[in-house]
Amino acid sequence: MKNNKHAIIQRQLKTVEAMDISALREKFLELYGFETTQTNMDNLRRRIMHRLQEFQFGGLTPEEEAILAERADNDPLAMLDRTTKRKYSETQGTKFIREWRGDTYEVIALGNKKFEFNGANYKSLTAIASKITGTHWNGRQFFGVNR
Repeated sequence: MKNNKHAIIQRQLKTVEAMDISALREKFLELYGFETTQTNMDNLRRRIMHRLQEFQFGGLTPEEEAILAERADNDPLAMLDRTTKRKYSETQGTKFIREWRGDTYEVIALGNKKFEFNGANYKSLTAIASKITGTHWNGRQFFGVNR
């Protein structure tokens, strides 16, 4: 008797739907060959189901993969790397001044994404804003820096 590919994949998909997070992570490791830190069960199920279908029905041909890779390379929206540098972090000597709860705070950009505040060096405006306020703040928002 010949197995129907669609019936097989339907059974596998139903099994995946019933899995808890630990079983999903184990299945992900089995299918992809590396562990995931994913905690969204719905997203994890979708990735597993996609991989199962890819194994059952086949994936992209090397030619199709090359076409998609070329299109992604030429699409600025597909680039995951940040291509532009933030000028405020590289402009040495820039002063950021903020009044907060009656006190005035001054930060000086040292260049190369380093900042000085109260004689100490910091890697970001966010770290300084958090130090000043005691809570997490976006540093650019706190100091009023526009993009």
